[in-house]
Parts: sequence; structure tokens; C-alpha cells
Amino acid sequence: MDILGQIISYVYQYFDNLGFLLLAGVGLIIIYGMMGVINMAHGELMMIGAYVAVTAFHAGAPAPVAVALAGLGAGLAGVVIERLVIRHFYNQLLSSLVVTWGVSLIISQGTLLVLGPSIMNMPTPLGSFSVGPFSFGVYRVVMFLVAVGLIAGVWAIFRWTRLGTQAQATMENPAMANALGIDTRRVYTLTFGLGSALGGVAGAMFAMTATISPFFGQNYTPMAFITVVIGGGAAPILGLAYAGLYLAGVQTFASNVFNEYIGYVSVMAAALLALLVMPSGISDFIERRRTRATQR
Repeated sequence: MDILGQIISYVYQYFDNLGFLLLAGVGLIIIYGMMGVINMAHGELMMIGAYVAVTAFHAGAPAPVAVALAGLGAGLAGVVIERLVIRHFYNQLLSSLVVTWGVSLIISQGTLLVLGPSIMNMPTPLGSFSVGPFSFGVYRVVMFLVAVGLIAGVWAIFRWTRLGTQAQATMENPAMANALGIDTRRVYTLTFGLGSALGGVAGAMFAMTATISPFFGQNYTPMAFITVVIGGGAAPILGLAYAGLYLAGVQTFASNVFNEYIGYVSVMAAALLALLVMPSGISDFIERRRTRATQR
């Protein structure tokens, strides 16, 4: 057995799983982790991004341009959804869950009626490389790097830009932010649109690895929510990274020891265990530990 190839295979699988979780959850850390909206239509926004990307690609656009257009299309769809529906249900978790579930059904069923059940796809680009008997797709590495880049971009936006500062103030105390002259309605719309655009980019990236149908997003919504919820709300961006590192490790180990199905089930079990130990999420748990340490 090629020991080096086997080690690289394990590392490759780990970062592949990590990239998948980070990409699926990066839009939700804004919509759910920061805005507190349980957006059950997140998968449908990813589906919109996937359809925009594949349409643009087959019209002649290069893959990077198709991905950018997917983000724009999903972002615009998110702005419309926020203005028509979401803005009436802020700070109402259960109501937002039910309403966005209805929105997800309308979008998926509407897409099915308009486009039918036909399956579309994009080719996976960039080829592969080999180490011994093992072959690895370059695109999977690119997906991980894109996921890291998007998370870094989100952090930079909320750390260094005017929109980020206003968004944080609005999420923490909208009444005070409004009193200070911040247009909170505009901030909510732009923030929701940004989260939707990131979902669209993720959908476009996934479209190069899977077939696209009106129910495309349902494959990604559960894992996205699990990762973001486990991450916690004290530091949503860091929490997403912590949760991704943890769940990707569990999935990689279980998939190699048993099979992919057991690996998927193991992620669910690991998520349940994490929430039993840390009900508020990993970032909240770490923040409390740091606070206690500084008080001693």
C-alpha cells in the first residue's frame, strides 16, 4: 500500500468535507447566525444560484463569471424575499421558520412547474492529479479555498466596512441604531441580500459537482443549518470554522472506517452530542470559558 498516497487521501477527504460544510453554511452565518432568521429557503437560494450559473455557463460565460452571476442572481432574489416577506418576521424565530418554509415550497414547486423535472449540469473543471494509485480532483481543492476566501471576506466586511458596523449595531439593538440615524430597514435588506448572494455562490460551486433540479437545495440545507447551529451565535464566523473542523473530522473518520452513509449519520450523531454538551454552540462555550478565566 502507498502510505504517502493514503495519508494524502485522508487529508484530501478531510478538507473536501470541510470545504463543503463551510460553503454550505457561509450564507447562513449572516442570515441565521447574525440576523436570527431561520431561513428554510436557504437551499432554494442555492438552487437559484445553481440555475443561474449553469444557464450562464451554457450561454458561453466562463465558469468564474457564471459563479459571480449566480451570487448576483441569488442576492437579488434574497432582497425581494426580504422586502416582501422576511422584514415582517424579525425577532420571531418560529414565525420566520414557518414563513420561510412556505417560501421554500413556493420557489421549489414554482421552479418545477416552470422548468419541469429536467436535470441540468455543469462539467467539473480543472482535471485531477495523482499520488501513487490515488487520484484527486483539483476542483475540490479550489472549493475549499473559495470557502475560506468567502469566510475571510465576510469577516472583513463586518470588521472594516461601514455596512458591517451598521449591521452589527442594527442586529444588537435596532431601536438604538435607528435613533442614531442608521436606516435599519436598508441594513436588514442589504445584509439578507449578502447572505443570499453567498448562498448563490455556494450553489454555483456545488453545481459543478452535482446535477441540478428544482429540489437541488434540499441536499445542502440540513448540513448548513447543523454546522451554523453548532457554531453558536457568540462569534458566528469563528463558530462556523469550529463546527466545520469538528464535523469534517467525524465524517472523514467514519466514512473511511465504515462507509459514506455511516459517515453522514455520524455527523448527525456528533451534532447531537455537541449540542448536549454545548447547548448554545461551540463559540458560546468558548466565550464563557474565556470570561471565567479572565475573572479568576
